Parts: sequence; structure tokens; C-alpha cells
Amino acid sequence: MRQILFSLLVSIPLLACSTKEAPGPAHDHEKAAPKPGPAAAAAPTPHDHAASEKRPHADHNPRHGGLVTMEGDNHVEVVVGADGAIDLYVSDAVRTPIPPKDVTGTITIEPKGKEKQTLKLAPDEAKGSLAAKGPAPDKADYTWDLKVRGAPMKMTLTVPAGGTASLVDAPAHHPAGDHAHGSPHGGVVQSLGDGHVEVKLEKTGDITVWMLDAAEKPRSAKGVTASLRPVVAGAKEIQLAYDEKADALRGKIDPIKQDHLDGVLSITPAGGAAASLRFAFHLEEQGHKGHEGHGHEGH
Repeated sequence: MRQILFSLLVSIPLLACSTKEAPGPAHDHEKAAPKPGPAAAAAPTPHDHAASEKRPHADHNPRHGGLVTMEGDNHVEVVVGADGAIDLYVSDAVRTPIPPKDVTGTITIEPKGKEKQTLKLAPDEAKGSLAAKGPAPDKADYTWDLKVRGAPMKMTLTVPAGGTASLVDAPAHHPAGDHAHGSPHGGVVQSLGDGHVEVKLEKTGDITVWMLDAAEKPRSAKGVTASLRPVVAGAKEIQLAYDEKADALRGKIDPIKQDHLDGVLSITPAGGAAASLRFAFHLEEQGHKGHEGHGHEGH
């Protein structure tokens, strides 16, 4: 009996020791696992336009087929019909509609070389707009002078013949910037006649316009005349000058503070017909490769 007890006392510590040191699967995994190194840098997150549009002043998409403008914390979408009907849709910083009863003001129409007229804007509760009826548009300056819940808002937009639909429907299916689909210089590309025009607006206020052929290859801008009006408060139409060295048109406005800005380009190609095109610039993306704007794609 004493011998049996002695044998048990000896075997128990040996069993415990062998169990502790035996390399089981978990032990092997721990032994083979490499020591954690420095954390890898997070991959850059793609620009999320849907998320960015929830931020104040980030959404300039038209809701009524017009053109959206901004001043201070308010937005106005202006719609001018081919028959002269005018509707202004006012919204706040995140594009929540502001009731027409909270807005008062006038709109002044100044056709090129003709007498201007000022119309009082009246609330149209059915549409949710401020409305007026003017003459059929023919490249006239429309200046609205509003008080939005007591805050002043004044801006000018040049509207071509045919109304704002001529701007919105002008081949804007090339909004711009994706180098894999056009935009040789990182600007905004739109169709013009049998070719294209590319406009680059930088936060410094520098404007450059290049002429492109049907295949989006450069062609000469010599003989082209153009001007650009940024759709921001107090902005004036800037006449662009031909730069022979760059073979492009250039101009400059004051440095731009906002990230999103629309501009209306009035352009007459050499030997071609005059046209007005609307451009939407996304300046918050300048400096990010492949994100200077939206791709030159249909949508």
C-alpha cells in the first residue's frame, strides 16, 4: 500500500508538468504568431458626395429645374421660363425650404442694350415660390433683391434666350474632373458645338478655359471670346483674355471661400454661335488626385 501511494505521488507532478509544457495547437499558434508591428495607415476614404450634401452649403442640386445660388446662410433656386415666368425658391443652409411668406423682394430684369424693369415678387403658396412674370428672356441680367427672414440677399444671374432651362439642359452630362473620362487639365468639361470646352476655377480665383475637339484633344482657343459670371453675391461678369503661350483664355476673380460654386460661361467660338453654359465647381476636392470634380460621365 505504501508503495502504491508513493507511485501516485510521483506520477501526479510529472503529469502536471508534461501537460503544462506539451505544445498543443493553441500553444503552437501563440509561438508562431508574429509580434504586432506598427498599425498600418488607414486607407484614404473616398469622397462621399451623399454625406457631404448633408452639411450646410454642400447641396447645390436643383429641385425645380433651375439654378441654385447662395449668399450667407440662404440659397435661392431661380427658374426663368421661356415665356418669362419667374420663380424663386428660397431655402436655408441645408436646403430646407423657407416659406414664401417669410421672404419679400423684387427682381430687376436688364436686357443687353435695353431698358431695365423691376418687378415685385409675390408669394405663390401652391408652388412654394416667389413669383413674377417678365418678358421672354434674351440674355438679360436678372437681379433679385430679397429679405429672407430679415436678412438681405441680392444676386445677379445672366439668363440666356430660352430661360434657365438653356443653362440646366446645356450638355451638363459632362460635369468633370475624372481624368479617366476626359478633363485633360483637371477642370469641368462640357459639350460645345462639335467639340468641348473645359473650364478650371481655382480657389485663388484664377479661371482658365481650354477648347477641346470631339475626342477631347486640345484645339486652339484663338479667336474665341468668353466671359464668366460666378453665381455668388456681388460677383461681376469677368471678361476672359486670350493667352497665346497657353493657347487658352484666362481671367481672375477674388479668392473663393466656399467649397461649391456655380458659374455661367458665355462663350462664342471662332466662327461659331454664342452659347451660355452652366458649370458646377467642387473646390473642396482640389489637390486630391482623381477628385478635382465629378467624372466626365453621364448621369
